[in-house]
Amino acid sequence: MYVELMQEETLETMPITRATFHSLNLFKGVLFESIAGYLLTCPIINAKEGDVLINPKTEERRLLILIDGLLEVKMEGKEGMHLGDVRPGTCVGEMSVFDNADPSAWVIAKMNSTLLSISAPTAKAILNVSHPLCLNMIHILSQRVRYSNKIVFAEQNHIKYVEQNATIDPLTGLHNRHWLESMYTREMKRSNAGNFALAAFMVDIDHFKKINDTYGHLAGDQILMTVAQTLVEALRPSDMPVRFGGEEFTVFLPGTTPDNAAKIAERIRSSIEKKKIKLESGGQEISITVSLGYAAREDGDTVNSIIDKSDKALYYAKNTGRNRACQYVKGM
Repeated sequence: MYVELMQEETLETMPITRATFHSLNLFKGVLFESIAGYLLTCPIINAKEGDVLINPKTEERRLLILIDGLLEVKMEGKEGMHLGDVRPGTCVGEMSVFDNADPSAWVIAKMNSTLLSISAPTAKAILNVSHPLCLNMIHILSQRVRYSNKIVFAEQNHIKYVEQNATIDPLTGLHNRHWLESMYTREMKRSNAGNFALAAFMVDIDHFKKINDTYGHLAGDQILMTVAQTLVEALRPSDMPVRFGGEEFTVFLPGTTPDNAAKIAERIRSSIEKKKIKLESGGQEISITVSLGYAAREDGDTVNSIIDKSDKALYYAKNTGRNRACQYVKGM
């Protein structure tokens, strides 16, 4: 009887009750008596909303078990990127305890919170004597790794999305001039270095302003998408169509001789001329034409010089009747 009373008096000095102990996920399946003695000197922390509990400069290594409230984990300070919330029953600070290194994140009380603080030596001792506690800790850490992986995956997808949208014209789905600057330059260097054939096209929609003025900008957008789709259908996967700006498109065609360029240009021109486009904005069915100028790579050409040659051939096509494909010749 005396022993039982002594045990009860000892347990009353515990920082948390038996009921609270068993309510915490970290202690699920852990025998209360197996680690009660280790917790006798562990203090309770009452944190106010906004209090910083852990930061990269924290000198004291400790395991903090959240009993009540809500914590937030952030990178690079209180105003930094949100990494996740910590709810009652789980813990923070365990990585610093395990590897004795500075914390990599900030832990902030998101609301008034109550925590059990366990020093690093005590936390290691408890883990050493309790197999169930080790399993619970592993389970919590594995959940955090899975969550971190999801964050990394989502961030990678976001970066990929941003990169794609930085180089893709949102209306036509073709690459834009930002992409052109890097990819055309690379292809030009490759063709010059190996003396490979290369052709460049400039394509312009005839009377595009009149189409916009007559049928509206929605019709103009539909025309642009139709021309872009026709280019993709008429070209090889290795060719490089780009929306150059407004109603103009440019294409680099690696390995394409002037004779083949003439055939491809005529195929594009003819395909567009034959299309009957039913306008979504008004229901009218209209036809359009394009003018094309193309140039073959010559020694010493740059991206700008070959596009300039193609552009001169394009203006020659437009000034001599439109709906034509013309090759650049010197003196044009």
